[in-house]
Amino acid sequence: MMHGRSRALPIAVRWSMALCLGLAISSMMAGAQTLEISAAQVSGAGWTAQRLRATLTTSAQGDQLSLAAGVVQAGKRKLWQRARLRCKLDTAQGWACRQGFLAVEGSPWGALHGDGHVQLRQVGGSAQAMLALRAAQFGSARVQVQSTAAGQWRLTGAGSLPVAGLVHAFTLLPATWQTSGQARWQVRARGASWAKARQIVFALQGGQLQFSSPDGLQAAQGVALQLQGDGVYTGQWHGTARMRWTQGGILWSPWYWTAPAAPVRVQTRWQQTAKSWQLDQGSIRWPGLGQGGFALNWPTQGGVLRWRIRDMDVAMAPLYANWIKPLAPPGGPAAQLQAAGQVHFSVAGEGGLSALKWDLRNAAISSPGGQLAVTGVHSRGAWSRTGKTSDAMLRWQSAELYHIPVGPLRAELVLNPQGFQLQQPFTLALLGGELHFRHLAARWAGPRSGFSMRGDLRGVSMAQLTRIMHWPPFIGTASATIPELQYHAGDITTSGVLAAQVFGGEVRVGDLHIENFFGVLPLLRANIGIAGLRLKPLTDAFHFGYISGVLNGDVKNLTLLNWSPEAFQAQFHTVPVHGVSQKISYAAVQSLTRLGGGNGISGFFQGMFLRMFKTFAYAHLGMGVHLKGGVAELSGVATEDSGFVILQGQGLPRVDIVGYNRRVDWDELLARLKTAMHSGAQVGTGE
Repeated sequence: MMHGRSRALPIAVRWSMALCLGLAISSMMAGAQTLEISAAQVSGAGWTAQRLRATLTTSAQGDQLSLAAGVVQAGKRKLWQRARLRCKLDTAQGWACRQGFLAVEGSPWGALHGDGHVQLRQVGGSAQAMLALRAAQFGSARVQVQSTAAGQWRLTGAGSLPVAGLVHAFTLLPATWQTSGQARWQVRARGASWAKARQIVFALQGGQLQFSSPDGLQAAQGVALQLQGDGVYTGQWHGTARMRWTQGGILWSPWYWTAPAAPVRVQTRWQQTAKSWQLDQGSIRWPGLGQGGFALNWPTQGGVLRWRIRDMDVAMAPLYANWIKPLAPPGGPAAQLQAAGQVHFSVAGEGGLSALKWDLRNAAISSPGGQLAVTGVHSRGAWSRTGKTSDAMLRWQSAELYHIPVGPLRAELVLNPQGFQLQQPFTLALLGGELHFRHLAARWAGPRSGFSMRGDLRGVSMAQLTRIMHWPPFIGTASATIPELQYHAGDITTSGVLAAQVFGGEVRVGDLHIENFFGVLPLLRANIGIAGLRLKPLTDAFHFGYISGVLNGDVKNLTLLNWSPEAFQAQFHTVPVHGVSQKISYAAVQSLTRLGGGNGISGFFQGMFLRMFKTFAYAHLGMGVHLKGGVAELSGVATEDSGFVILQGQGLPRVDIVGYNRRVDWDELLARLKTAMHSGAQVGTGE
């Protein structure tokens, strides 16, 4: 027997000489003879075999060769355990091990059973070895090795294998995932000594690749990939790699990508060190999306993955639709948006996003429902998670928010690791007036993430606003002071009271909370107080008929769903103010009567008599509405019998308006209001 190691000659030569000697001795002896050679360990170019044993049996019926190995491993990875190969040995031309049978009890593929043959030839100090194997678990392989006495060698190989076995063998995916498909491979390698490989060239092509996770959140179907590369050892391994994705679709929740008509191409330089795998000078070309470069450092002994994407030129439409939108909460505002334009950016990460630099050009953002539309967007800036503050710019040509047009914007921002804030205030043109931003800031993450702003609204045209919102039309302008307004995760809240000056009085909105602001069904809740509204400009605006006086009131627990009233408790009433008359025209009396459920002032003589007067004095005017479940419950300034008093007249002729239908469908009440506004002709009073 032979035990231990020997490095004086290449492995193929050493084992060939031993077997040749055994054959020569056996041929001179009669009957069946057996020769056994064993070695505790033999090492080659990146591989090690332990507990090797070769048994040669000669007889009149033919020669039999049996090879066994306890462990065969590449690096630290065990490839085969308890492997056995039996075959017929033919020595007519070199050595040929034909009709071989291979059995491996342990491998990354599980237990293996296959067939194949081995052929060895020696010419002088050179040797050739050829191995061909076929097994259901790992497909087929054909490997040929040429070596010299000096230890120089060259290897070529090719074969095919089922992807399921490849994935299982190298733990590319979790063991519980389903995989299928076929892959073809080729490899060429050479070395200057048996201890080390010096150069390798490889190619792998997979077709009809499929995988799926048990929960269905990760899957692929019909994928075709091509991978090529090379490597050189000069103290450490380094080389290049190229990949082409040509067919199929991949789901990696929340993302889903399909192969474009032209291949997706990725190429990079790679390097293996003692502590990491490094990819640098990488490039990616994704037809229809864009192109750019990348680099990556992947620690092999613990540590943080570091990556960098640089100088990417990308179309905003596919970038937002396929890469950004899937990250947005379903049904949220970001999930409804569409984008256009071009962006040039670089981004880096180390245990999370660490730096971003961008240049957005001629972009547009819109939502299908018209909640938001912004055109001519340009922006530049740079942000760092650990760096100091930096400047950024944002501008647009025009915008619309719920179909309300907004003028051009140019804002200068200061970025910090947590968010941004304005460098200086700016003003937007809005409905003939302006919206002035005194404060605007944002936080990227955490419980306080979102936007906050403070500002003022000046001279906004109510006629334009009501026309756009399809509200009852009225004229005049509105101004308001906007307190701290905060936006977080689709919701808007205020930490103060929104105050607006309209019709000579003030409207104060408190406890404002809007949920799902950019969503399909926004929900608004608020409490509103009204003080000092002059009825004359108000009724002039609504064509309700002439009324003078001062109105106070409130709307409690207001709830709007998709900007339509769902519930509230409202009460409005006039208050006497020195120097302000309280008068009402005949047309306004008719309008109030219709609003209260009547058909107007009836009776021929009564109508003719009242028409003789332009206005009538009144003592009190008011009305309450409690909306719930689509039904409005009405009330007035007083009760009378089973009715409610809307108008208490004063002087002669005295006009009182009493309603008796306390409960009315909300849509019916809106129809009455619309009728009253369209039929309430204005009356000149000289005031």
